Amino acid sequence: MYKCTNLDLFPFPWTEDNYRYSNDLKLLENPYCVEITPEYEIQVKQKRKLLEEQHEVRYQSFPHTLEMQWEVLEMLVEQAVERYPQYFRVEKDGATWTFHNKILNETETFRFGDASTLPYEPLDYIGRHFHNDFVLMVHRDGDLFLEVGQISYAALFSVHWNKGMSFREIHAPVPFVNRNGVDLAKRVLDFLLRIEPGKPWTRINWNLMADRWDVNYETMDVWGPQRNRVTSENAGRLVHLRVEEQKFYRLPRANAILFVLNTQFLPLEDLKKRPEWLQRTYNNLSDIPDAMAEYKGIEVFLPQSVEYLKNQLEAVNAEK
Repeated sequence: MYKCTNLDLFPFPWTEDNYRYSNDLKLLENPYCVEITPEYEIQVKQKRKLLEEQHEVRYQSFPHTLEMQWEVLEMLVEQAVERYPQYFRVEKDGATWTFHNKILNETETFRFGDASTLPYEPLDYIGRHFHNDFVLMVHRDGDLFLEVGQISYAALFSVHWNKGMSFREIHAPVPFVNRNGVDLAKRVLDFLLRIEPGKPWTRINWNLMADRWDVNYETMDVWGPQRNRVTSENAGRLVHLRVEEQKFYRLPRANAILFVLNTQFLPLEDLKKRPEWLQRTYNNLSDIPDAMAEYKGIEVFLPQSVEYLKNQLEAVNAEK
């Protein structure tokens, strides 16, 4: 696995010392979802490798989504060229586009709107130039439905299984979505349905990974037993804090919501570089309800991880 090498760029998820379930949606100050990180080449090459190994598991779409996929391709190309002209360039001759990725030394010429001129479907093609995961949810009948997804860093999620599901169906297993008579899932859905073009929003989600890039349902027979390898001695190396920056964009033509997921990993052993992060991570993981730990798939190795963090805190405090 790769890890975040610049802690200043890592989106540490907790702002409080005790665990609480919250969506924390806020207006996105920087409208771009395209971002070149120090690990760009490692991330993109790993993502492509995962897509080739299990393409059906990691990419799914319905045939009728091609037009909206082209809208996503146009959006990502324009963002890349505008934000990073030193890395990306596009030449347009009518419907004929030539896209240059200078970092990877790749050039592709295609006819915009003609999927047969691309090696993959439009979203699957352009998504391979960025480390993010992408989910396209179509707005109809007062709900959002997952109709396209390219997910290489899943956390108990599968576009193969979830394709066609509504927002409510996908989030039904989440604990505490109904609290004190308040339907949080409906509240979030109503909010997403009101997102306007040109005004993207964002939130942070987190999980723990036991020596894995992703945990999709199809490979549970592999990663399920791997969780038992974690001990309080090796948790610092094996367990990674997985943080997912979620950004939400309304596509003006398709009237769909594009979910852009920027997933980063930090091994627990690196938390000691930021003692305040170490303390806050320990506090939150110690406080997480059993139902949420089970939902996140971390209940098997959570006690060992908490014990590791406790030992690290004691060592840091002893050095003061």
